[in-house]
Amino acid sequence: MERGQDPHVLRAIGLAWRWRQLIERGEVTTLADLAAKECISDRYVSRIIRLAWLSPLVLERLVMHREPTVLTLKDLCGVAELPWDDQPGRVFD
Repeated sequence: MERGQDPHVLRAIGLAWRWRQLIERGEVTTLADLAAKECISDRYVSRIIRLAWLSPLVLERLVMHREPTVLTLKDLCGVAELPWDDQPGRVFD
């Protein structure tokens, strides 16, 4: 099988960015509103939306170059809380 990015990670990043745009445009005002609009749990929304704040370098490597991460999707969401300079080492090493 060809080495590449997990499609679940790519879908989650896409969702996170769509949700971020909904918030920035004022279409929803809270994560609870967003969860209700999407018919999913607010806990899931609060975890996945963090992916919208991954560093530009990490996003480029994941999305454009399709490099696989060594992390689970759940762990990847946690990495978004780290400073941008620290993220690549945690995601790819």
